[in-house]
Amino acid sequence: MKSYYILDCDKQQKIADSLYGYYVGITANREPTEFWNHLTRDEIQDYFSIPNNPTKAWFDELGLKVRDMSFTIYSEDISTSIHKDAPPVIAKINFPVLNTMDTYNVWYNDRGNEIDRIECTKPIVFRSDINHTVEIGPNATYPRLQFSFCFYNEPLHLLK
Repeated sequence: MKSYYILDCDKQQKIADSLYGYYVGITANREPTEFWNHLTRDEIQDYFSIPNNPTKAWFDELGLKVRDMSFTIYSEDISTSIHKDAPPVIAKINFPVLNTMDTYNVWYNDRGNEIDRIECTKPIVFRSDINHTVEIGPNATYPRLQFSFCFYNEPLHLLK
């Protein structure tokens, strides 16, 4: 099984703008202090009930129904290390939103050797059940913001 699959998205900037606008709203009264930030069911429902939501339209085109939604922040004060995501989810979609150039998703085998890497500039189906992390290059800008989505029917077929 592949580590990732790049998704075509002709609405990438429109979706990124929509997600960023929602992020600004939900963090107005709470400054993120962790890399991984889960959204509540009410927050997810609120986001997807926005009229003409480009994210919902794109997932509908892909035949995917969102179960969970979160965002990751990488900054001067917030980072992450090599980890596996909690089961049972294997195939998520990571969507770049802000400052993702020169930032990389990197996967490792069980011996700690790098097996795959991709710059975080396109939406991808992301394999989360093997060791992985985010690495920041010297030309990256902070904060880096990316949204992650889990689905009722995981797009595992795209990782085959």
